[in-house]
Amino acid sequence: MSNWRELETADGSWTLFHSVVGEGCHSLSGAWQQAVQRYAGACQLAPRAQAREFDVCRLLDIGTGLGLNLAAALAALEPSGVPLAALTLEIDPEVVERGITLYERAELARGPWERWHAPVRRALRAALLNPGRGVVLDAEPGPGGVLELRLGDARTTLLSGAQDPFDAVFLDPFSPARAGELWEEGFLCAVARRMARAAWLSTYSASFRVRLGLARAGLRVGRGPRVGAKGEGTLASAERVPPELSPRLARRLARRTESGPSLLPIRLQDRWPAFD
Repeated sequence: MSNWRELETADGSWTLFHSVVGEGCHSLSGAWQQAVQRYAGACQLAPRAQAREFDVCRLLDIGTGLGLNLAAALAALEPSGVPLAALTLEIDPEVVERGITLYERAELARGPWERWHAPVRRALRAALLNPGRGVVLDAEPGPGGVLELRLGDARTTLLSGAQDPFDAVFLDPFSPARAGELWEEGFLCAVARRMARAAWLSTYSASFRVRLGLARAGLRVGRGPRVGAKGEGTLASAERVPPELSPRLARRLARRTESGPSLLPIRLQDRWPAFD
């Protein structure tokens, strides 16, 4: 019997809820809304692509889930014609399979997400047969791109294979209280090392622990947008300046970043060896 249960969200899109973990893959305020605003929008994919900041948008998607975040990235890039090169990490292939089946239903295939989720479904279906290998994202008449799905513990799969620095990171696993291993400083440091200097990382978590880990990884940390019923998330970048935290929180974060013993396995000054 599956641990995944289907739930409708407020914007008409659907998500999956894991009965053992006790969490869903998306906010009940709107799964598609969250993908568009929390991830593609917060990472400014559309204006950055229009400005030709990159010829190919390289995305690290942590927590493939139902593929809605990938679809939102395609939607953001389509007007500019910039293709997407996505590396997406997922520990549970069942959630990907269930997401494909769920969104193939006739009523969901009429939603505003379908234009971009359909090519993601096709790519994910092919990727499940060949995990760890790139498959075509055929988004005709849009630019499409390529997608690589890596199955397993993201702490291991992130490190396999050479890759160019990422222009955006969608950090979307289960919450720190439920899946703490993907919010540990060591993993956040590994993510930061693979980000381009102008990249944005966005996550729904506003946990102080998460923000501290990102700061200790050498990133500037600030407020992410409010999305639906959820309060602010977190934005982080090496060189961009995110919206400021409250003065009190910023001071606390600075004290802990500067004075606390780092748990990182490398020195911060060694963060960019592969890309400089």
